[in-house]
Amino acid sequence: MDSIFDHWIDKSGRTLSLSNIIRDKTGEQAVWHALKDLGYAAVAWDDSGVRVRVAADGVDPGTVDGLKMALKAVRRGIVLEIWNGQDWIRRDYESGAQFAGGILEAIGMET
Repeated sequence: MDSIFDHWIDKSGRTLSLSNIIRDKTGEQAVWHALKDLGYAAVAWDDSGVRVRVAADGVDPGTVDGLKMALKAVRRGIVLEIWNGQDWIRRDYESGAQFAGGILEAIGMET
């Protein structure tokens, strides 16, 4: 996974760094543990927009709520990358409001 993901949203909606989440794992092992086992989301910000990564089969509902709250006011593009167990599936949103309205459907949590 890219090392650009320096912000993480946990189950309570807090923003943390990966080093604050995982102390006994390193590199890719830490990233996958945070995504799949803990249900957190990776977030990267740059000049062009925001990039978010989640694991569809492991993301916690609290993490999704935290993402929606943290990103709903963003006025630039957001790319959501969803790990489906084999590949990253990409969804593009024009703004944080659009992202907040579509993330549940995108990751299959909407009934």
